[in-house]
Amino acid sequence: MKTMKLTAALSLGIALLLAALPAAASTGESRLASGAGPVVLAEYSKIHDALAADRTAGVAEAAATLHSIAAKRIPAAGDADRPLFQAVADAAAKLTGEELAALRAPLKELSVAVDALLRAGGTQGWQLYYCPMADGYWIQTAEGVRNPYYGAAMLRCGDKVEGVAPR
Repeated sequence: MKTMKLTAALSLGIALLLAALPAAASTGESRLASGAGPVVLAEYSKIHDALAADRTAGVAEAAATLHSIAAKRIPAAGDADRPLFQAVADAAAKLTGEELAALRAPLKELSVAVDALLRAGGTQGWQLYYCPMADGYWIQTAEGVRNPYYGAAMLRCGDKVEGVAPR
């Protein structure tokens, strides 16, 4: 009797699992992006934190690491993930040099690209913000506005937003 119940339970479990697989694939869920999300978020956060503090030290290095992380995943990425990783790699490659303004400008593109990747992967623990003065988005892992576009001059300028507005 126990064997029949166990066999029935296993059969039901396998059937439910098999039924869920096509559903997950059809929704476009991204297994590859989800695994990369926390790593991408950690490197992006280094960039954000430095720029919000009016520092350039470490920004180019974190951007180079972010570029490398994304670029390495492009060849193995599926059709849904490939453009996400490409966008992050391309945007991260633009954060070079040691001038604050030159590092802040490409953060707009990087933030939109990282937002898309994190959303696709279902990454948790972050919030999107928008500054109307800079007309730019950024991502934070901590509460409280910390604007990377203006740093100390306008650190609290910006608001939490639900997503990037269509242009």
